[in-house]
Amino acid sequence: MPYIHIPSRRIRFELLSLLVCFVIGMGLNVYAILHYGAPLKELWTSILYVLEATAVLYGVWIVLRLLVYGIARLFGYKPKQYHRHRRHHHSSHRYN
Repeated sequence: MPYIHIPSRRIRFELLSLLVCFVIGMGLNVYAILHYGAPLKELWTSILYVLEATAVLYGVWIVLRLLVYGIARLFGYKPKQYHRHRRHHHSSHRYN
């Protein structure tokens, strides 16, 4: 079974993107609570809605990135590839 290598840089970027989506969702929740004069306990009782909003925002973010990537590929732009560090196996035996 082949192994999939995800660079730590990509993982950090995706986690940061997800965190930003969560902060935006929470910010929208706080705005709605203040705008409609709801009690502050709504911050915690509506956390599932915030998580849903986070998932939707993250999904939109992924679709936007895929569209930009696809359009860039149509015009011949090749994105910078992540270079995997390959371990070279050095044998102590020399073949003559």
